[in-house]
Amino acid sequence: MQNYHRHTSYSNIYIADSAAVNEDYAKRAVELGHKVICSLEHGWAGYYFETYELAKKYDLKFIFGCEAYWVKNRLEKDRTNGHIVLLAKNENGRRAINRIMSTANEDGYYFRPRIDIELLLTLPANDVMVTTACIAFWHYEDIEDILVQLHNHFGENLFLEIQYHNTDPQIKLNKRILALSEKYHIEMIVGMDSHYIYPEQSKERDYILAAKNVHYDDEEGWFMDYPDDETTMNRFLDQGVFTREQIQKAMDNTDLLLDFDGYDTLPNGEPNRIFSKDIKLPSLYDGKHTIDGVLFPKLNQEQRNKEYSKLISKLFKEYVKSVDESQYDEYFDGVKNEVQTIKDTNMSDYFLIDYYMVKRALEKGGVLTDSGRGSSVGYFTNTLLGFSKVDRFQSPIKLYPERFISKSRILETKSLPDIDLNWGTPDIAAEAQEEILGKDHAYPMIAFGTCKKKSAFKLYARSQNMDFDLANTISGQIEKYDDALKYADDDEKDEIDIYDYVDEEYHSYIDASKKYQGIIMDKKKAPCAYLLYDGSIREEIGLIKCKSETTKKEYMTAVIDGAIAENYKFLKNDILKVDVVLLIDLIYKRIGLKHHTVNELMELVKNDQAVWDIYANGYTMGVNQVEKSSTTRKSMKYKPRNVSELSAFIAAIRPAFKSMYSKLENREEFSYGIPAFDKILQTEELPQSFILYQEQTMNTLNYAGFPIDECYGIIKAIAKKHPEKVKPLKERFIAGFKDKIMKDEGISAEKAEEDSARVWQIISDSCGYGFNSAHAYCMALDSLYNAYLKAHYPYEFYEVLLQTYSDKGKKDKVAELKQEMGKAFGIREGEYKFGLDNRKFIADPENKTIYPSLLSIKGLSQGCANDLYTLGKHKYNNFYELWKDMKKKKNLNSGKVNTLIEIGYFDDFGTIGKIKRFIDILDQLYDRSQFSKSNTPIEFLQIIRKYSEETDKQYRKFDYDAALTDIWNNLDDTDISFNDRLKYELQNIGYIKTLVPEMSPDYAFVQEFECKYKNPKLTLYRLCDGSTEVVKVRRKKYDEAPINVGDIIKTIECSSEGRWSKDSNGDWQQDNTDKESILKKWSFVREKTEEEQDENIM
Repeated sequence: MQNYHRHTSYSNIYIADSAAVNEDYAKRAVELGHKVICSLEHGWAGYYFETYELAKKYDLKFIFGCEAYWVKNRLEKDRTNGHIVLLAKNENGRRAINRIMSTANEDGYYFRPRIDIELLLTLPANDVMVTTACIAFWHYEDIEDILVQLHNHFGENLFLEIQYHNTDPQIKLNKRILALSEKYHIEMIVGMDSHYIYPEQSKERDYILAAKNVHYDDEEGWFMDYPDDETTMNRFLDQGVFTREQIQKAMDNTDLLLDFDGYDTLPNGEPNRIFSKDIKLPSLYDGKHTIDGVLFPKLNQEQRNKEYSKLISKLFKEYVKSVDESQYDEYFDGVKNEVQTIKDTNMSDYFLIDYYMVKRALEKGGVLTDSGRGSSVGYFTNTLLGFSKVDRFQSPIKLYPERFISKSRILETKSLPDIDLNWGTPDIAAEAQEEILGKDHAYPMIAFGTCKKKSAFKLYARSQNMDFDLANTISGQIEKYDDALKYADDDEKDEIDIYDYVDEEYHSYIDASKKYQGIIMDKKKAPCAYLLYDGSIREEIGLIKCKSETTKKEYMTAVIDGAIAENYKFLKNDILKVDVVLLIDLIYKRIGLKHHTVNELMELVKNDQAVWDIYANGYTMGVNQVEKSSTTRKSMKYKPRNVSELSAFIAAIRPAFKSMYSKLENREEFSYGIPAFDKILQTEELPQSFILYQEQTMNTLNYAGFPIDECYGIIKAIAKKHPEKVKPLKERFIAGFKDKIMKDEGISAEKAEEDSARVWQIISDSCGYGFNSAHAYCMALDSLYNAYLKAHYPYEFYEVLLQTYSDKGKKDKVAELKQEMGKAFGIREGEYKFGLDNRKFIADPENKTIYPSLLSIKGLSQGCANDLYTLGKHKYNNFYELWKDMKKKKNLNSGKVNTLIEIGYFDDFGTIGKIKRFIDILDQLYDRSQFSKSNTPIEFLQIIRKYSEETDKQYRKFDYDAALTDIWNNLDDTDISFNDRLKYELQNIGYIKTLVPEMSPDYAFVQEFECKYKNPKLTLYRLCDGSTEVVKVRRKKYDEAPINVGDIIKTIECSSEGRWSKDSNGDWQQDNTDKESILKKWSFVREKTEEEQDENIM
């Protein structure tokens, strides 16, 4: 028999169900002598490309199928969600199943993707096998009528699935199935419904269920393993429902799967390209695409290549008008060579698609980076096509077109070039892409979330019955690793190793738990990857709905991830959302300037000290690549002075370059003493021999005689360390380099041999960490756009960035920006004040001020800010008059008014203390017309008598309006405490605004407290000037006198000490060139009372 009904962790994307992986089933099938492996999962056809690969690996027959959810009518809110198994007998059946499952996700989704009877009856009866799955098929009362309807359509391809669970419901169902089989002559078939391989693995599944808080009450007595045939037979016999002959027939019916046609051939007999590993490149020139009202004709490959050549020629003629005549030949030859490579590799369609997509997106208001991304900027024709404004012929860093694409790489490995596009508006780019290619030809790819390290270890511990205390100990240590990772800067995360947090004696347990880290736990839309395909994605690939956990937006995604796309040569287009792209555009628009081209920017910053001082002084908020505190400190030490140094810095701060980084940072002279090699590595702007870039290695290989278009492929081969590939490359390199330096330098053969072997070792080591020079250059350009705009247009820069961070709710960043703009440019923060325009951040250069936005305060909306701005145009004699008008505004409820009071927004009317006291009075007196004498507020008795008519039992006709005006006018102007004011600011604004210039710099308000590591970390706000400082406190000292957020302290003793970090060997070292503040002694400051004589700050 065969096992078609099985589940893996890919079923977990809908509900916790399995810890098994596809290869487990392949191995078990081989072990039992079974011949098929099926892709079936709950709600979808699973990760079926992987199943297809495993079938080939283990010599099994691949069966495409799914266990679909079904209801009578998918358009109704019916949560019955019956189960039904659909198996494709051939490619036509596979596409039909994909079609109805895609529809289930598009318009049948209600908690689950649901097909219905209508969709089922559209399946081609001869191309699909259908079974009634598990007990969940039989929910509806009229299920027998539905079964007859399905039988009339599918005929002998409909089977009644029987299962061997030793439970009363299953035994009862099997008796019913037997009767229906005999009544309607419908064959029975055995479905194992496996969720793991061996019975003892049930614990692994139990943990998956527990991790997702799922418990199935009706599974007691179920068999969910993958048994041998004898066990299968015996389980059915134990039920006592079927005869041995009936069971054997149902088992034999599973062998019908062996007669399925497979999916490698289309109905017309042509090969099915879906499962081939040939390049699948769509084309706009197929006679089906209309762009800008023009129907593109159907062209063959040669004609499409000509279209590409014509487009490039047209764009080049326009661009070259601004090129110096002396460089024309260089440009012309470069473009000619690039175009020839595209034509030789038949890649023109890719570039034509992206050209029209980018063009359409920009027409729709999209914002694309000027600086490009990655190796594609090394191809000047990409600049002509509008993918960036980087001109490689003007770049101070040599950019190699061969790093992006080469004839040998495309034709030999069938790999596609990869154009990554950084967008500030990715949604617009995706819309444009769909408009250009058509609705069913461009979809986001899917991505899967897997079991994290801690969850994987717990799963392993439970499967091994590990001692509870031991498991808890190890889990606690893993948690410390997770915390360290969570709070680390991005460029520090690679240095954080789980084995540094887990005791050595437990390392073997961590190793053993790794098998569980691949268990699938959820699905999501891939962050940037889109599948472009000229066939029908919904039918040939399949669609599945994903929902963003953060935005809750729903997306239809193709059932292909990046790994499958690369392996099967599908075209993946990356549309990346990069905030800095939109930020730069917004700043230019705010200034009223057209974007500078990259060439213009290079000229502007060349000798502009103000720009480079941004890095040297550490004013790096909003400056790409140097925003993190760790990289800010490094940039302040290194002080880059040109774009080559900035690019090198960006490449060098990666963890892999750590052992050499200090030499670069300290600008030490460095060379290898091999003139030819040093000459390759050194440039005018970067005269040291650091190997930072892959392109330097490519150049070295080229010098040794390797064709430049093969060099990147060689680097990848060396990095993978395959001896059979590396040995001949090494021999060839040493021989070629030796001959070249003997000729160029006139040295002996022995010395040349020695130097060549040494260079080979150096570049061999660098292949594992070399950075893409084009990518470093692109990131440096983004950074320089920021730095230039910040240095010369600080008001517009900070206004836009403050608004951006405020809109995202990043109050901590808003606070840091306000501190930096004061320190760097003397720009003050304006007030939150009634009568001012606080609807958004507004720069006022004349008064060296940026006025804040009320929207940056939690709970305050745009409507609230608009209403306050309107009210601010009126004149009010007192707060009570204003309060009455605010009460009429729906956007200004009591909670929002209270927040405004606490931030001092109404200070012109009175102190916070007075206004809060008045609000309390309003709650008791406003809109009251009478009071019972037995229930009159005693504190207001005098004022109530004054403004009402008194009877025996009541105070009537109370003039609350006059009374409240009287109360306001006579209310003491008592304020809140200084400490409370600071706490209100922190609570409502997210940071402290108050300054007390006359105060000693020793006094500080504790703004943040972090205790994730051994030694607590505090963020102190210096009350004299508003500066903030992060200090650490030794745990022992802290425990003696704990400090909390909201405390005011006097810092009595602080020291500056070198930071501790791990070196390349994993040993802790103190770096005395990188200091951090340690708070060693402090006192608490409280406001003076009669009883206390502590230090008084008031």
